[in-house]
Amino acid sequence: MRAGLSLLLAGIVWAAGAVPARADGLVTRPHAKRPLSDAKAAKLVKRSRFEPRPENRDALRSTPTAAQLRAFRAQSEMPYARYVTGRFTGTTDEVIQWAARKWGFRPDLLRAVATVESWWRMSTVGDNGDSFGLFQVRRPFHCTEPVCEQFRGDAALNADYYGGILRSYYDGKQGWLNTVSSENGKRYRRGDLWGSVGAWFSGRWWNGPARGYVREVKRRLKARTWRTRDFRAG
Repeated sequence: MRAGLSLLLAGIVWAAGAVPARADGLVTRPHAKRPLSDAKAAKLVKRSRFEPRPENRDALRSTPTAAQLRAFRAQSEMPYARYVTGRFTGTTDEVIQWAARKWGFRPDLLRAVATVESWWRMSTVGDNGDSFGLFQVRRPFHCTEPVCEQFRGDAALNADYYGGILRSYYDGKQGWLNTVSSENGKRYRRGDLWGSVGAWFSGRWWNGPARGYVREVKRRLKARTWRTRDFRAG
């Protein structure tokens, strides 16, 4: 793990009196009541010409309408759904940065996860046609039709949702995990970033598949896979 990952991001805050920053500075110390606003998160994005996936162009320019967001929120049981907007446009890397900053994560974490999930391709479809986009938002666990269509076509919405649900795991909002304790490797608790990353993949807390997924995300984080020649070649 790079030494620079041990530094905390100053100025980004989260839920009052919650848990301390952990995981080598990949998540910020939480003590505000909501994520950053879309505009404040956008100001923290480092703009550049880096775009390894020009084919994402249409999805990067698309943002959900107010009606589409209402439909999503009416359907979603995700604790922070009211804050998910997808209101940002930019390159693929800028969209990932924006979602990370908004939800209080270091961008490199989401960059690494997105290499595992989709190799940064919005066109990626997995799980026999049920998972979509940069972070593989999955039907029916995270969306049902027609809402899933937005996660296929809006890159910032896809990333924003991922950031929000990762934060909800981290903040201890997914207590249902302790109702399936026999399927978990540990008891669910807040403040465990890597447990949260693994739960996105496996739907359980530190079970075998989650552990394998976390190892791969860590490997790509250390290697900075998104900056390698093979990644840029597509």
